[in-house]
Amino acid sequence: MFVHKFDKRSAASIGSRAERIFIGLAAQRGYKVSPSTTDQNRINKVDYFLQKNDLIKGIDVKARKKICAYDADYNDEWTWVEFKNADGFNGWLYGDCDYIAFEKKDYFLVVDRISLAVLCESLIDFNKEFVRSCSNAKYRIYQRRDLEQISLVKTKDIQSLKRCMIWNKN
Repeated sequence: MFVHKFDKRSAASIGSRAERIFIGLAAQRGYKVSPSTTDQNRINKVDYFLQKNDLIKGIDVKARKKICAYDADYNDEWTWVEFKNADGFNGWLYGDCDYIAFEKKDYFLVVDRISLAVLCESLIDFNKEFVRSCSNAKYRIYQRRDLEQISLVKTKDIQSLKRCMIWNKN
């Protein structure tokens, strides 16, 4: 399991749990699941490869998130997206995976990465001053660290994409 230098160990464990659930759902749907290498995960932003017949797709799995780390509950109404990572490099919106799988309470939202990136670029105003509070990150660029650029997008906006699927957990 790759752990970024800024991640707390608990965040990596939460992510690993979400990945295990997603892998189980993929197997139930008839996919052969292969893990990525450490470099493919860290550099290319691909957690797993799903294969069915001759088609292979790279997936990046995202665990449920809170709006702010100190919040008591997870928030499924909003979804975090990453334009630049904490090291200042392209975030996972610009990685090499084909799909992003966002964990929500009862399902995974599996969305085409390129369609998601185009949507997010259209919704976020990069000319506005960046915000420094997680609670102000809705459709605004938030920086926890000097190089990182992340934002919150309504989950319903993502669900409106044509290349989006819901994989129920039950």
